[in-house]
Order: sequence, then structure tokens, then C-alpha cells
Amino acid sequence: MDESEVLRRRRCLAWLGGLAATWASPPIAAQLAAQHTNGSPLIFGMVPYLPVQQLARLYEPIVGLFEKTMARPCRLSSATDFSQFIERARAGDFDLVGASPHVARILHREEHFIPMVRATAPLEPLILVPQASPIHQLKGLAQQSLLVADPFAVHVLIALRHLRDQGLVPGRDVKLLVAGTQRNGVQRMLKGDAAAAVGSASTLALLPAELSSRFRVLAAAPKGLTPMAYLAHPRLRAQVDKLSQNLLAFSSSKEGQVLLKETQHEGLSPLTAAEMVSVDPLVVEYYKQRSAN
Repeated sequence: MDESEVLRRRRCLAWLGGLAATWASPPIAAQLAAQHTNGSPLIFGMVPYLPVQQLARLYEPIVGLFEKTMARPCRLSSATDFSQFIERARAGDFDLVGASPHVARILHREEHFIPMVRATAPLEPLILVPQASPIHQLKGLAQQSLLVADPFAVHVLIALRHLRDQGLVPGRDVKLLVAGTQRNGVQRMLKGDAAAAVGSASTLALLPAELSSRFRVLAAAPKGLTPMAYLAHPRLRAQVDKLSQNLLAFSSSKEGQVLLKETQHEGLSPLTAAEMVSVDPLVVEYYKQRSAN
């Protein structure tokens, strides 16, 4: 068992036991904070739920807001998958993050990232099949393949838990195929690579009509807290109130309303500690999936 696997299991046990343990390294964090001077660009890390080019276009107004608030250049960055995103955040690569709720909670509890605001729209995971599919009930997915963007994305974790609750064990009764993005998953499903795919309502709403008209919803999994949460690295603690206030004010502006409509996030509201704690069961599911993979 390599060192990363040992650390992953320790983290999983910590969450299962409700321990207030942290895996950050204060000396390294202090060194990174010293490196991020006022003259260096801010890095806004966005979870890779869409191709990076699309993320850059969608969240350009947020990047601009951070630049104005902090009087520093800012650029958006991401990662190849959710696991790499978390590791980049652990390493101190991001000053600010836009994250799925389970990723936000991991960074909050383990790395002391500071919650700011969240999207008010609930996260709606959906299990999809082609319009002409003969499958009309979840049990019809037994011994079939299911495409997912990333097995550690929160909408996927919720959908997999829903399948398990319905008597279908992911990986045993249903084969999982990784597509990289929700759009790729839908396209591959429509080509016949799998019987079904998992998506989130907000992201699926961004798909072009030539794709969205060719699939239907087989089942809706339980809704989650939010599709997007914004947090700041501890080195920006002194600016968190100002950043949060400006994000909330931005959501009421004309430009903010356009962004919220395009992302299907509805609005922004303060992100509370109690809401962060409510996500813990999904974090446990995340570490279970990591152990299984």
C-alpha cells in the first residue's frame, strides 16, 4: 500500500469517526502564504465540471469581480479531474475556489478554507437514457453500463447512492464508465457506449438542443445542497468579508443575473458552517468511492 493510499484511508476513517483532524502542513502553508504577495496574480480554482474553455467563459465576470475587490490580477485555473483539483487546493495552488459541496467541505474541514457564499439552486442529479431506450425503470439498468463525468463528482456520488438504495450496487450490478465531462457522457450514451448516463440539471441545461432533445430522464436522485460554493484560502482571511459582500452584491447586478442564468445557479446566499456540516455524509461516500477505486 503506497503512502497516498494510507493517507486516503486515514482521512476516510477520520470522517467516519467524526474526528476533528486536519492533514494540512502548517510550515508548508506558511511558506506558500509568504510566496503569494500582493503583486502576484490571484488564482481562482474552479472544479472541472465543464471543459476549461467553457469554465473560463462562464466565470469571467467572477474573475473580474475578484480582480476589482483585491486590486490584483486574477486568472481562472482548474484540473483534469476532481481528485487532482483537491490535491492542487491542498498544495496551496488556489487563492479562491468555486467547488462542489463535498469538495468545499473537504477543503473547509481539512485545509481550513473559509466559506463565503453558495448558489441558491439545489443540486439535481439525474439519470438519463436515450429517448428510444426500452428502459423505463431503474431496475432495467441491472448488468448495464452507466456513463459518469467523474466518479467523485457530487452529483455522481448522490446518483450512485440512489442506485444502491434501489438495490443496484455500482460496480457490481451496474458497470461505471468515466466520460470526463457530462457532455461527453451524454454524447457517448447517445452513440451506444452505455445504456444510461448521469448528469446534473444545471449542467444539462447548458447542452445544445441537438443533444438535449435526444435523451430523457429515467430517474431523479435526491437533491443536494447546492451545485456551487465559493471559498477562500486561509491566507485571504482578512479579505473574506469584503469578498463575500461583493459576491452577494454582484448577484443582484445585471451582469450577475446573466451569469446566474447561464450557470443555472439562481442566486447567491451566505454559506454557513451548519450547511458545510450537512455535507459530511457525501464526503464519507467520496472517500468510500476512492477506496473502491
